Amino acid sequence: MCKIFAVTNSEICGGFENLKIKVLRLCEAEISGIIYRDKALNSADYEKNFIEILKICKNFGVKLFLHNFYEVALKLNYPYIWLPLPTLKMCGAKNFKEITVSAHNVYEAKEALGFGATALCLSHIFKTSCKAELTPKGVNLIKNVREFFDGEIYALGGISPNNFNEILLAGTNNLCLMSSLMQIQNEKELLNKF
Repeated sequence: MCKIFAVTNSEICGGFENLKIKVLRLCEAEISGIIYRDKALNSADYEKNFIEILKICKNFGVKLFLHNFYEVALKLNYPYIWLPLPTLKMCGAKNFKEITVSAHNVYEAKEALGFGATALCLSHIFKTSCKAELTPKGVNLIKNVREFFDGEIYALGGISPNNFNEILLAGTNNLCLMSSLMQIQNEKELLNKF
């Protein structure tokens, strides 16, 4: 059985108020978890919005990851953080229960683990519209990382009901979706296809 995680994008949703509605609907549809990602915000605005999203997720028992703003995670004593590799290298791994780090090749995966990552997000696995100019990494990235890491791996990028089985066979059941979940009106229907 696979677990589906939503990576948020308030621009696709049409702003933060619409994103809150989307998060509520994803929680009602029994999403496995949500990564609250909003790179356009400053730390104070991110914290304010994160607290609102966290309230929604807590009501449904849905795991929420705080993305990028490690100083907000420290301030809130929040245990689940999702970081770009440069941010991990800058802040170090401290006081977090789970530190998921984005990696795009085997070298970055090893480097992230060396800096204290407890889980990895490998991307982008398949062709995706938001990274149309970049070559996808393919499922071999998952297989290659599995050779030295048996912890949690999240796969991101171009994942759909048509190709997710390749990811399961490669060695992970944690699937991250962004655009498809942010755009669709019937979240439950899409989740049931996995």
